[in-house]
Parts: sequence; structure tokens; C-alpha cells
Amino acid sequence: MADDISKYDLEITELKSEIKILSERISIIKDNHLKHIEDKINSINKVMYTIGIMVLGQLLWVITRALM
Repeated sequence: MADDISKYDLEITELKSEIKILSERISIIKDNHLKHIEDKINSINKVMYTIGIMVLGQLLWVITRALM
């Protein structure tokens, strides 16, 4: 009986250490990797807005030339 209890205590401490390691890894991913992904998405958005404005400008140029 006492052997079973010490065995369970050992397993509980192992699980606690694994949970702590997983928690650290999650915080690293959340703090570091997500920031880099957000920066890349922001730069892609800037490029897309620039392309959209350029296309709109060309469309307006074509319309003004067609009306003249």
C-alpha cells in the first residue's frame, strides 16, 4: 500500500514537471513566434493596400481617358 502511494507521488511529480515545461513552451510560442507572424502579416497587408491603390489609380486613369 505504501509502495503504491509513493509510486503515485512520483508520477504526480513527473506530471507536474511536464506541465511546467509545456507551460514554458506555450509562453515562448505566444510571446515570440506569434509576434513574428503578426509582423509578417502586417507587411503583407501593407503590400496588398499599395497594390489596391495602384490598381484603383489605373482604373481612374482609364475612366478619365475614356470620357475625354
